[in-house]
Amino acid sequence: MRQESRFRPLRIGDIFIIIFFLFFVFFLPKNQGEKVIISVDKTNNFVYPLNQDKEIVVNGKLGTAKVVIKDGRVRILNSPCPLKICEKKGWISKKGDFIICIPNRVVIKITGKEYDAVTE
Repeated sequence: MRQESRFRPLRIGDIFIIIFFLFFVFFLPKNQGEKVIISVDKTNNFVYPLNQDKEIVVNGKLGTAKVVIKDGRVRILNSPCPLKICEKKGWISKKGDFIICIPNRVVIKITGKEYDAVTE
């Protein structure tokens, strides 16, 4: 007896649907952020507006990190962590973007307006 496979090969329509979905997920434009939330060790949350230039010193588990807010963007300028991955992340400005410094336990997240529906 011949055993039939449960799976069928992909058709051209299936490929178009997959490509459309991937394009939608990866290239959907994000909204510009409005606020920066800096969390230290999950307990201390500091909120700053993204449109005001500011330099902030954050005391984490390993030591102090310098966070810079400038021109509607934010980044970690100096950090005491060994690999400096958080510094290499660079500038972030879009809603939902974040920088995490795991050894120093510092999380920086961009937030913005929440919309329930689109109106005209």
